Amino acid sequence: MRACKERERGLSPLLVILTVLAGMSARGAIQTILPQEFAPGIISTGHEFGISFTPDGREAYFSRFAVNQATHIFRSKLIDGIWQQPEKISISADTWSDLDPFVSFDGKHLFFISTRSDNDTDSSGKKDMDIWVAERHGTDWIAPRRVENVNSAGKEGYPGVAKDRTMYFFSDRKDGPGNNAIYESRLINGVYSAPVLMPSAINSGASNTSPFIARDGRTLLFYSNRIGGYGKADLYVSFKRHGKWTDASNLGPVVNSGDSDYNPAVSPDGRLFFFGRNSKLYVVPTSAIAGLRAKLFR
Repeated sequence: MRACKERERGLSPLLVILTVLAGMSARGAIQTILPQEFAPGIISTGHEFGISFTPDGREAYFSRFAVNQATHIFRSKLIDGIWQQPEKISISADTWSDLDPFVSFDGKHLFFISTRSDNDTDSSGKKDMDIWVAERHGTDWIAPRRVENVNSAGKEGYPGVAKDRTMYFFSDRKDGPGNNAIYESRLINGVYSAPVLMPSAINSGASNTSPFIARDGRTLLFYSNRIGGYGKADLYVSFKRHGKWTDASNLGPVVNSGDSDYNPAVSPDGRLFFFGRNSKLYVVPTSAIAGLRAKLFR
């Protein structure tokens, strides 16, 4: 009965199974829940990274790459509980790469990074990647524009925007060790302010990238190759308490492995945690990860 109700609310069969398992784990019937590949053969095919959802959870956006070709943002729709074959979004072109999509919490904007130029007829593209934003128009995305003030001569990546529209992203603009770092930019009078390097509680020495910010702006997920992890790169979390960010905590062995684990994201209802590993997308109930709860992301 519960699975049927979840299906009616638009979750795929895989998500229904994971949700049920999460409930059993909370009651102690299952000790460990392992991540599962997300929509294998449809969304996760071994060429994907990063994922974001519309507020209703019925559209998934992700990056897909191919050797010696441009990387594109694809969209898959959930119809009758089944994720459909994805298609490139309409603002894509083979003369540049678009990636790292993030759908705003109100569903009105799609933030992403791109090598495109400001003039779409210029096929030369840029060597670095900048943050862009497109607007929702019916079932499509239109009018992509470069976000003012946040971009640099280096690379920007994985933009995420809280409900108050504060933006979080990473950039390699910083010189020296640990040049991949996470930045924050506040929206003031409709314009993003100059980015500020986040504190050492988050940017600790090594590379820190791909932030995912919770709706209320008080929980930040990211990945880092700092010393002390389980593998080449691990997933971490920091909480904003009394106006300050806590020292980042490793999310543990449920999602971290001896490989690189990266690009965290959470479903709109907060119950499912997504991440990348070996060019595939994985999902696990948020409740299976120590220190995380669905309510943190609602």
